[in-house]
Amino acid sequence: MAETDVLVLRPGAGPRRQVLLIVAVISAAFVLAGFNTGGAAWIVCIGCILVMVVTVAVYLQVSRIVVTPTEISARGLTFHRRRDRALAAGVLRATVVQPGAVSETIVIYDAGGRPLLTINGALYSDADRDRLIGYLGLPTTVPGKPLSLVQLSREAPGSVSWAGRHPFWVIVICTVGFAIIALGGGTLLWLLTD
Repeated sequence: MAETDVLVLRPGAGPRRQVLLIVAVISAAFVLAGFNTGGAAWIVCIGCILVMVVTVAVYLQVSRIVVTPTEISARGLTFHRRRDRALAAGVLRATVVQPGAVSETIVIYDAGGRPLLTINGALYSDADRDRLIGYLGLPTTVPGKPLSLVQLSREAPGSVSWAGRHPFWVIVICTVGFAIIALGGGTLLWLLTD
């Protein structure tokens, strides 16, 4: 492999369309909510739509996987993980079942079996994930069945974040957070319209 060989993968067309469809559905819900309540609620709804659209646009623009002769990196909206390619010894390629979605997760691990980098393949096409595995040229393990994130964390300890290992608590925290935001937003709208 020449020193200039670099593999760059960006979100695939199909996954991008799915993300944009979700944004369109959520935006339509905000428009309906603003239309039904009127007044200052329109400003809040338009603001929420703008924040969401800009966030998703930036997310789709910056997300990528880059493999160079010396480094493997994955970039998302809030992270940029870089690992030394020389440490990579194998790949676990698992189909992961999450609430509302099924996607492929790729775990690159070192010679000791410790995860170096976990890549959520949901944004990338099947062909691009195949290109990544082929380009890495590492021994690849594929579990015989789809796994939950909790099962993946048992299969490859250290590859799944706290949120992935504790979905119940994530739901509780999100529910409480959304309730606080809804109460605060409702109170703000009530004060503005009263």
